[in-house]
Amino acid sequence: MSRSESNPRYRLPAFPMRILREVMVVCACLLIPAISVQAQVCANPGKDGPGGTLTGVINTYYPGTANASTGATSISIGTSTGSSTAIATGDLLLVIQMQDAAINSDNTSSYGDGVSGVPGSGSTSLNNAGRYEYVVATGPAGGTVSIRGTGTGNGLLYTYTNATASGTQGQRRFQVVRVPQYSSATLSSGLTAARWNGTTGGILAFDVAGNVNLGGATVSVNGMGFRGGGTRQLAGGSSGANTDYRNLATRAFHGGKGEGIAGTPRYVYDAVFNTVTDTGVEGYPNGSTARGAPGNAGGGGTDGNTSANDQNSGGGGGGNGGAGGQGGRTWNSNLDRGGNGGALFPGAENRMVLGGGGGGGSRNNSSGTASSGGAGGGIVMIRASTFSGSASISADGADGNAALNDGAGGGGAGGSVIVIANSGGLGALTINARGGDGADSWPTEAPGSTPGQRHGPGGGGGGGFIAITSAASTNVSGGNNGITTTAADPFGATDGETGSVISISPSVALGAGSGAQCVPVLTVTKSTSTPSVTNTPTGTTATYTILIANAANRSTATNLAASDTLPVNFTYNATVVVTLNGGSTRLPTTNPTLGDAVPLWGTFAIPGGGSVSINFTVNVAAIVAGGTYQNPAMATYLDPARTTAGGTTTSSYDPVSNTAEDVTVIPVPQVDLVKSVNPNTPQPPGADLTYAIVFTNNGGRLATNLIIEDPIPTNTDFKVGSVTSSLGTTGLTVAVEYSNDSGATWTYAPGSGGAGAPAGYDRAVTDVRWSLSGNLSQTSPDNTGSVGFTVRIR
Repeated sequence: MSRSESNPRYRLPAFPMRILREVMVVCACLLIPAISVQAQVCANPGKDGPGGTLTGVINTYYPGTANASTGATSISIGTSTGSSTAIATGDLLLVIQMQDAAINSDNTSSYGDGVSGVPGSGSTSLNNAGRYEYVVATGPAGGTVSIRGTGTGNGLLYTYTNATASGTQGQRRFQVVRVPQYSSATLSSGLTAARWNGTTGGILAFDVAGNVNLGGATVSVNGMGFRGGGTRQLAGGSSGANTDYRNLATRAFHGGKGEGIAGTPRYVYDAVFNTVTDTGVEGYPNGSTARGAPGNAGGGGTDGNTSANDQNSGGGGGGNGGAGGQGGRTWNSNLDRGGNGGALFPGAENRMVLGGGGGGGSRNNSSGTASSGGAGGGIVMIRASTFSGSASISADGADGNAALNDGAGGGGAGGSVIVIANSGGLGALTINARGGDGADSWPTEAPGSTPGQRHGPGGGGGGGFIAITSAASTNVSGGNNGITTTAADPFGATDGETGSVISISPSVALGAGSGAQCVPVLTVTKSTSTPSVTNTPTGTTATYTILIANAANRSTATNLAASDTLPVNFTYNATVVVTLNGGSTRLPTTNPTLGDAVPLWGTFAIPGGGSVSINFTVNVAAIVAGGTYQNPAMATYLDPARTTAGGTTTSSYDPVSNTAEDVTVIPVPQVDLVKSVNPNTPQPPGADLTYAIVFTNNGGRLATNLIIEDPIPTNTDFKVGSVTSSLGTTGLTVAVEYSNDSGATWTYAPGSGGAGAPAGYDRAVTDVRWSLSGNLSQTSPDNTGSVGFTVRIR
C-alpha cells in the first residue's frame, strides 16, 4: 500500500516505556569528550568552478581500511566508487563513521539496548556512529590520503573505526567522501548519490561558495541508505523458538534483520537488481534473523512455528529521527512476534546516519524477494552562501516488500538532510525524509474468521532527521504500517514514529569551514612616503606602497593582480621592491611598463594571514597643477563564487575615506616672456629701436625674486635713460644692472663710457638686467608686467 499523506491509520505509540528508554539512550550518547578549539581550517572555495546544472553522482567514495585516531593526519583508504574524480590536493573531504554501535545480543527482551522489557531494540552504545567532520586533503589519494583537520595538531577531530563483524559486535565502517567545491551551481532532478553498498555510498554532499539555484529540481536519495533485511523462502527447522530475538541466518526460519548502525546482516535486499544478496557473514552477534532490532535497523519477523516456518509475522520498520513501527503478528496462531522497530537515533548537526533498513517478514510460500525489508533513506549535506529558486530534496525510506500468504517487509526509515545557508533563507525549498511504508500481506484476500487469512504486515519506517539554518517546508512523517486482507487489518503492525527537524546556526562547527565561510577577505591599503612634492620645469617623482592582506583563517586568494589607477599626468616609473609575507607566492611575475597610467602587477597567491607589499615610484609631470591628489588601488582575483570559469572579484582601497596615499603637489612658477620691438620694420642707421619685454606668471605658484636679463643687440648703442619698467603688479621693486663687453657689472651712471657713441647713447653697455624683488603673483591681474629699453642703430 502506498503512503497516505493524511496518515488515516495513525496510532498513539504502543509502548510508553519505549519512549522513556529512548530518552535515556539519547542522554547517554550526548556525553562526548571535550575537544580542543582550533583555528578555522579552509579548503579551496570554488575549486571546482561553476558546477552548472548538477546531475548524476558527483561524489567519490573511499572506504576506510584501517582505524584512524583522533589527531591523525592521514587516513588509509581503499578503492573508490561513485564519481571518477579522484581526491587531489586542496579538496574538501567528508569523513563519516557509518556503522559503530554496540548491542546486547541476548536472546531476550534485553536485546539491543540491554534494558529488559519490550520492544528489544537499540544499542548499548552508539560509540562514534554518525560522527562526521570535514577535512582538507593535503595530498592526492593513494593507499592513504593526507589531511588537515580541526583536531589536535590539525588532525582528525574524532576517531574512526574499520572492523569486520565479530562474535561481540557487528561490522564497523567509515568512509571518506570527496565533496565538490563549486563556485555556483544549479540543481537538477538527475542529481543523486550512489547507493550504500555496505562500505561506501549513500551520501550526496557538496559545497558552494556562492549561490545555489534550486532550479525547480526534485533531488532524490530515496532508499539509498541502510539496506532492508533480505528474506528467503524457508521450510523450517530445529534450534529455534517462536520467542527468539535473534537466531542464525543459516537456520531455515524467521525473517532477516535490516542493516543499520550496528552492522550488516547475512542477507540484504538489493533493490537495484531486485535480489537478495548473501554477504557471507552473519553480521550481528549471535545471528541476524528474528525480531530483535539492532541499533536503528528493523527486526525480522520471528516465525510462530519454527519447525515449519509457516506462522509468518511481519518485519519491523527501520529507525532514524523516529523509531520504526512494529511488524504484524503471526498467522492463525496470532502471536505478537513481529519484528521490532529500529530505535530512534539522536541526530544532531554534527551527527547523522542513514535511515535504518526495514526487517524482513518470515516467509515459507512466496518466492523471489517477497517479504524483504525496504532500504532507509540516504544522507544529503549541502553548504552554500545563498539559495534561490525552488526545489524538493527527498531522503525517504523505501517501502517494504509485499507478500501473499507470508509476512511482509518493514519500511525503511527516512534518511538525514542538513542544509546550511551562510546568509539569507533557503528559497522555496521542500525537504522530505519520510519513513517508508510497511508492506501489505495478502491484501486482496477475504479475511475469513478471526484471525482467518491474516499474515503479519510490515511496520512503518521511522521518520528521518533534518537540520536547517532557516525555514523550509519539511516532512519527517513516519511510514504507514502495512495491512492484511480486504479488512485492511494492521494485525499488530504499527506506523513509524515522526522524525526530527532542528534549527542550526550557519556558523556551526563541522570541521573544515564551508566555502562561504572561507572565501578570502582582502584588505587593500595604500600609502605614500612623499606626501608633499615640489614640481619643477622637468617634473618630479612620488613614491607609493600598496599593501594587500588576506584575513587569517581564510582560503588563498589566487590569480591575484594588483593595479593602481594613477592621477592624470602621474605615470609609472619603477618598482622599488615587492615583499611577500605569510606564505604568499608570485608566479608568473609581471610588472608594469614605464609610463603606464594604470600600472599592473601579477600574479600572486595570498593565503589566509598572508600579504603582499608593492613599493614603487611614479613620475609627476611638470604640467601637474598644484593641489592634493588621491587615487584608488585594487586587487583582482579569481572569484570563489564565480558563475563563469574565469570570473573575478575585486577588493579596493577607497581614497575618499582614507588619506594615507594623498600626495600634495607644490607647482613650479611658469614665467613666460614675450619680447617685441618698435618699429618692427627694417630701419636705416641712426634710427632708434625700442624693445619691450612682457613677463607673465602662468604657473600655479608665486614667482619670487624674478630676474630678467637682455643683451643689447649687436651694432646698436644703448640709449641712456631709456630703461622702463611697467610692473602692473604690487609688491615688486626693480633694480637695473648693466654690464659692459668686459663682463663687468655695475649700476649705470650716465657718461660712464662708450667712446664713439652719439650724444645720449652709451656704446659700452652690452646687457641690461632687471632684478624684481618680491613675489610675482600667479593670479591675474598681479601676475604680469613689462620692462624695456631703447637703442640706436649704428
